[in-house]
Amino acid sequence: TVRNVLWLLGILMVLSACRGKNPPPPVRRTLPKEILLPPTRTIESAPGLPKRRRVTPSVPAATPTPVLTPTPTPTPVPSMQRTRPAALPPQRIVVPAIELDAPVVPMRWHNVVRNGQEFTEWDIPDYAAGFQIGSALPGQPGNTVIAGHHNIKGRVFDRLWNLVPGDSIYLYTAENVFHYVVEDMFFLRELGASPEQRRQNAVWIGPSLDERLTLVTCWPPTGNAYRLIVIAKPAQLVAAQHAAPGR
Repeated sequence: TVRNVLWLLGILMVLSACRGKNPPPPVRRTLPKEILLPPTRTIESAPGLPKRRRVTPSVPAATPTPVLTPTPTPTPVPSMQRTRPAALPPQRIVVPAIELDAPVVPMRWHNVVRNGQEFTEWDIPDYAAGFQIGSALPGQPGNTVIAGHHNIKGRVFDRLWNLVPGDSIYLYTAENVFHYVVEDMFFLRELGASPEQRRQNAVWIGPSLDERLTLVTCWPPTGNAYRLIVIAKPAQLVAAQHAAPGR
């Protein structure tokens, strides 16, 4: 009948419309939690981090080699092999899990005054990540700090929030490559924060007693009310920690 024909045509049109839609991209994690106040003292090793459930990082048996174009990529250091400390700042950052491959350049800062309060602002580079001058060089004890834009001028760190504990990060210098594993990540409120809270937030980019890599960007994608902090540790140290007896 005409009614049945129209009903069949309607089903075919619905199926055709659904087939033409692309499925949404998979989300690898829920958003990191917000940390209001980090520790007031100099950051030490893992006990100095905010208390939250840890996810044991998985160190692959065969570390993937990021691709460098047009020059060949050095083979990443095996997870249990110690890399000689760098004498120069990093020149490149690669994070395979979020398809990040960007140059790294030195990053300075300047002081600004707002409402009678003086603050320090980074001069984050365009279309590159910035290595904070004065932070630790890769492989040396201390905090290696790298920042990048998330929604302007190259958006090199726009997918940083999508990392999960256990993901690999590679820093390249002129002579070597350093392999880190993500250990923790969280948000810090900046917009409307008190001067005291801003000073507390700055602890995470300050000196540390252990060897670590800290990546910093803003959040959300359409603003900068928060700072997203990613803490990573050297892969060989993570592997040794989880291989220790009784763990």
